[in-house]
Amino acid sequence: MAKVLVLDDDRLSQKLVGKVFGNAGHETLAAFSAQHAWEKLHEHVLVDMVVLDNQLDQEWGWQFMRALRANPAYLGLPVVVYTAHTERDSIVRYLELGVQSMNLKPYQSDVLLVELGKAIQSNWSARVMEPPETVCERMNFSLQDYCSLLATANRTIAERQQVALARLTSPNNAQLFAALDGIEQQCRTVGIVIVDGVIEKIKKGVNEQDLHGALEGFKSVDSFLGMIRHRMLAVMKMGDSVARTPLSVARPGGDPAGAPEPSAPSFAASYGREIINRPLWHYGRHFAKAMRHPFVTPEELLETSRRMGGSAPFTTVAESVKLLQSIPTMSMDDAVAVARETRGFVPVYQFILDRVTGTDNHLDTAAALTRAAGQQGIARLLTLACVARVANSLPRDGLLNLRQLYAHSFSSTLNAFEIGRLLKLDNDFMLSVAGLTHDVGRWLFGLGEPGAYALALAVAEDDQVPIEKAEVALMGVDHHEAGRQLLSCMGQPDLMQKTALLHHDPGKVTEPEFLTTITVTHLAHQFAQAAVSGPGPQARDIIDRILAPDCPAWPLLKSRGVVLPLDVPELVDTLVEIANTSNWIAHQLLGNASSAAPSPAGANVPASVRAAN
Repeated sequence: MAKVLVLDDDRLSQKLVGKVFGNAGHETLAAFSAQHAWEKLHEHVLVDMVVLDNQLDQEWGWQFMRALRANPAYLGLPVVVYTAHTERDSIVRYLELGVQSMNLKPYQSDVLLVELGKAIQSNWSARVMEPPETVCERMNFSLQDYCSLLATANRTIAERQQVALARLTSPNNAQLFAALDGIEQQCRTVGIVIVDGVIEKIKKGVNEQDLHGALEGFKSVDSFLGMIRHRMLAVMKMGDSVARTPLSVARPGGDPAGAPEPSAPSFAASYGREIINRPLWHYGRHFAKAMRHPFVTPEELLETSRRMGGSAPFTTVAESVKLLQSIPTMSMDDAVAVARETRGFVPVYQFILDRVTGTDNHLDTAAALTRAAGQQGIARLLTLACVARVANSLPRDGLLNLRQLYAHSFSSTLNAFEIGRLLKLDNDFMLSVAGLTHDVGRWLFGLGEPGAYALALAVAEDDQVPIEKAEVALMGVDHHEAGRQLLSCMGQPDLMQKTALLHHDPGKVTEPEFLTTITVTHLAHQFAQAAVSGPGPQARDIIDRILAPDCPAWPLLKSRGVVLPLDVPELVDTLVEIANTSNWIAHQLLGNASSAAPSPAGANVPASVRAAN
């Protein structure tokens, strides 16, 4: 599969060329201006070919190509030019800049595919960055060793680039040249063969006080960082799990993710502030229990578990668990059929692919969906489809606003699956099952006992105590035990029950065969909490705990023979990116379900209150 950047300001032409390459199993990146094309190249530094329209809206194609060739990283990138004009001066310009071919419009599918074949055979990127096999042979490394080396180099080069840029106006600064030498050494080690000329260009610019020339050199270093990151994700086969650009999640009130929020003393507080958003009269009979302690007796909770375990959304969770468990024996056609039958899934799946991979996908036929699923795998397609099915089954008129809880659970599901892929575990599809069911105890409280749950969250925030302690005080058990009990009533296996019970503390797992699944779910849960929290002290505190020497997750995984593909700090960096992407995807699936079946205005509001309002 190749990747082609198509720079043409005509949308019909973009779609035509995208269809040609898509039908042949390749990916396209659509750009409508030179600036847009540079943004795409920043996201996808190792495209296989550029299809360039000569006459753009407000610029000429050769102007973009001249800038392209000025960057040493793209000197050999194959460019195929299409033009409606045959002026000699224009043709000469392109030939001097080194085009692969020039063609007259209109586009022809056979010509496009032949040119792509030539571009692939040229293997231009090998003249910029050595293939992984070459580096591994030179260093006597395994691919896993090389992957770890790439992760370390990515972090080190970025740090030294910041040091160099901060001292760029001080030509005699020893730290500046030491940082540049360090960048050169790191790039050369991971196989970037043209780094010497780039660093020489930066040093020349510094010595001659040519700031523009030096900054042009740093643009190439940016490209090298993109190549290293691209190579690292490709070696780990995780390129489709991390968004190419940051994806923001809209928060209540319209604030984007990352907007300043009031400080919260606990994770429960962030839930509490979001879900307690209705007047007290909404809770009705649930507050009739307020004179009892605990408010909910064990017998009542067991009855609630039996009753709710046989209705949506828990029946949909059970159906999705069966689907996920059948993945090893499921054909691609069956998986695609499940995806197409899931209400509203295909359009949002196309949107997710477009935003996360940065490529243009047209999933308007079963064959197109099959091609996309073939690239991502049956397990990933079914994981997303099952999350969408559960999201579709969520009640629209509950007493509490549980959106953040649902988003966290869905994000944990995707995280668990992606961690399984990253660690190359055989049962990544079962990790999706564990992620989908691990927090059902919270769902049971929020849907079955909303009054008591709202009070528990308020107590946890006001008294600054763990949510589990408040839950026990008000309902006799915490959500971990409630989840185990609910899954037992639903007939789910011991592994799922133990995951719900112990995912917060995998060190208490006594069954060795359950340890890997529960530990991965624990990590998925933690990373989802950090992503849902957004940038800030809560997220930093969670990540610091994962990185702490006494974090139990990493030794527990190693005790089960799991080989970490990277050192823990670099692995955590990658998982943070994966979790942020998973959080965004979870919100898209949840938002799609919400928009598909909005709550009726005034639902559950007594007529007398509506009249008074």
